[in-house]
Amino acid sequence: MGYDQGLIVGHVDEELLCPICADVLEEPMQSSSCEHAFCRFCIEKWIQEKQICPVDRSDLLPIHLIPVSRLMRNMLARLRIKCSFAENGCTALMPLGEYRDHVASCQNNPKVVVLCNRGCGMRVPRDEMSRHNCVFELREQLQDQVNEISELREMQAHQERRLSEHRRELELVQYYVAALRSTNPVIRNVGDQLDRYSLMRWGRTLPLATVRTWGSLISTPDTPMHMMVREGLRSSGCPMHLVNVLMDCCYEDSWPEGLATLEMRRLNLHRLAQFVTRLLPVVITGKPCAVILGGDNAHMPENLRPVLGVIMIFVDGVEPVPSDPAPMPDGDYL
Repeated sequence: MGYDQGLIVGHVDEELLCPICADVLEEPMQSSSCEHAFCRFCIEKWIQEKQICPVDRSDLLPIHLIPVSRLMRNMLARLRIKCSFAENGCTALMPLGEYRDHVASCQNNPKVVVLCNRGCGMRVPRDEMSRHNCVFELREQLQDQVNEISELREMQAHQERRLSEHRRELELVQYYVAALRSTNPVIRNVGDQLDRYSLMRWGRTLPLATVRTWGSLISTPDTPMHMMVREGLRSSGCPMHLVNVLMDCCYEDSWPEGLATLEMRRLNLHRLAQFVTRLLPVVITGKPCAVILGGDNAHMPENLRPVLGVIMIFVDGVEPVPSDPAPMPDGDYL
């Protein structure tokens, strides 16, 4: 691979020709022993098969290749070359080092990519423009995108199946740990940590909320409301083994001491605004349903802080917060 000798303007010294491709040297390298010069591409390809000089057959390894002398570089720099598309009308005359970049972008190059001016906005080789059909090309492009979307959906479905399997395995482990809690204090502690971690992982998927009207709190929900909240927990991805735990905390007699009666809630009203609350999907539950997790509320007094979490149903007065703060580190809830 060298510069076509026929495009060079003027005389070319034989020392500037590559013995392998017979064209003018491009990125020249020479043997450190016999000093024969070659195009870099030509000699590197040659050495892959034969470790001898193609001129005098002396030993030649990659470590023997060095840059050519300054004299040869100066001689090459003085040469001028025409564009290979001179027959198409290009009149450019340039140093060898500019030749490749010029040819790639030459407007007389029939393969140069141009923008279609018929409305589709696609980039097409110049010599294919006369055969270019915007509608056909756009249909092909659309079909490629449809195929790609279909493949991505299949991958997504596969990943979701794997994720579902991993969740089931984790739930089995959590059920197993729950069964062993009563027999071993260490396992009981590990189980409590797993529960807090699972709840906080789930809680981070729920939007934050602000309670404006604590007076609209329903402290003893009826059975239909109880069932709607249970469905809301399941549909929002709450860990299955903790659904019953949270449902048991829908009633005021299961809430922390500072929330357990109307009188206590009135006494602590000035502190209730400090709760970090999250919101279950209202479409499912029918009413604003706030989730207060222990991991979110480590800053609250002990008499107001739930061990794992509580569910509070409101008539109204609960609003989602527009944005979620940065995720808290694991150490905040483990």
